[in-house]
Amino acid sequence: MKNLKDVYFGCADADTEANRRPEVFQEVFFDPLNHLRELIHGERFIVRGRKGDGKTAYGAKINLMKDETNVKPSQRSLNDFDNSVFEKIRTYENLGGNPYISFWKCVIIIECFKMIDHYQPHIATQEFTDLRDALSRHGLLKSGNAISSTIKRLVETDTTVSVKSFSHGRRSEHTETLHGAEEIYSAICRTIKNLYLDRDRFMLIIDGFDDILHHTKFDAKIITGLIRAAKEINEIFLKTTLSLKAILLIRNDILDLCRDPNLSKILRDSEIHLAWTIESDLENSNLIQLVKKRFNYAWGTNESFVDIWKEFFVEYANEKPSLEYALENIIYRPRDILQFFDEAQKVYRPGQVISFESLKRVLLNYSKDYFVVEMKDELTGFFPDDVVTTLPDILSSLGSRHFFLHEFDAECKKYPAFKDIPARAILERLFNGGYIGQYKPRGLTAYAVFSYRHEREKFVDEHECILHRGLMRAFNLIS
Repeated sequence: MKNLKDVYFGCADADTEANRRPEVFQEVFFDPLNHLRELIHGERFIVRGRKGDGKTAYGAKINLMKDETNVKPSQRSLNDFDNSVFEKIRTYENLGGNPYISFWKCVIIIECFKMIDHYQPHIATQEFTDLRDALSRHGLLKSGNAISSTIKRLVETDTTVSVKSFSHGRRSEHTETLHGAEEIYSAICRTIKNLYLDRDRFMLIIDGFDDILHHTKFDAKIITGLIRAAKEINEIFLKTTLSLKAILLIRNDILDLCRDPNLSKILRDSEIHLAWTIESDLENSNLIQLVKKRFNYAWGTNESFVDIWKEFFVEYANEKPSLEYALENIIYRPRDILQFFDEAQKVYRPGQVISFESLKRVLLNYSKDYFVVEMKDELTGFFPDDVVTTLPDILSSLGSRHFFLHEFDAECKKYPAFKDIPARAILERLFNGGYIGQYKPRGLTAYAVFSYRHEREKFVDEHECILHRGLMRAFNLIS
């Protein structure tokens, strides 16, 4: 007999899952559009999507490939990132027209040098060893998984590196001083671009962009500079002996903050946009297939997902198919649907079907323990912490699933924390995240839209708002 508790639905974070159960992660990783091949062999280098769409899973998958392929990855996080560090760059005049681009190029190429040195510690060319000694002497080759330490150390050195080289068997010493980010970048680039290293593909994976938001001196140009720097480096190494690529894993809402005349062109040529839907052909929808892989792996079967559902859940709920009823309570993202099944496992009893009452309990726990928390996490960094913390109380106090902008604004004004925060900005971000929808007029009637089902829809001030069912349950607005 099949047991729902035998299925591993993973962790909320893909890196954690890959570290804890790499053998399972390898088997259940789902890439229906073959984005992984494009990342490794193609020219696209930006993986974008909503929070929970699976961007980190691609980084985790590439990391696990190092033992079985010629891919040599290094995952570097922007954890503990401090935007204000850029204000301390004293060699500003040496960084060119856009200091962020030049500085990021320097940071990325140093991280790439560290990655190459890690995988190929015996490179003995004089130029490489001289640079290795110089960067190490300046504290720029320290291990760790956060780019922030490299940035801080580079600023502390005033973006100046002294490279000592020797001739005639170390009898004659020569010192070259590299001033500014561009000179350091050019020297490293010149040194590594013609290395031939057994067909190895070096891949620098940069994630953790959320941390950039958590500083009061946030400047979207910093992110734009990083994107343009990565593009420039990737273009160079497309034509060199050394195979090297920088990959960026970034949320849609963070990317949307960036403004640059060339950014739209870069994204069009360089992005992989993750988006999950559930079509009318539910069985063959990618999001359903993603979950089905977990069942297949656990049981060694290949059954219809609908048949699996019917085996474990009551057939109808509130006079509609129970699967349809459950899906109305999630946002169409891998993390959401997997966390729902994780909650279902907690109430499941082997040999019994999850009843309607038990299904409602699953959805209530899912809404309170995951859905609301995920909403707050998604807003963190865009609004002050006390605003994010109070927001669920405000939405609950509206007392109805339906409300207008002016009603929400009036409720916000009762709280001092919202004094300088536009109510519209909050609702627009909630709409873009899928936590609220809107009624859109169509002839004499109106129809409900949510961004995760209707990606091109935009928030309109005058239209009536609708709470997602996941929030309605959390706020006791639904039985």
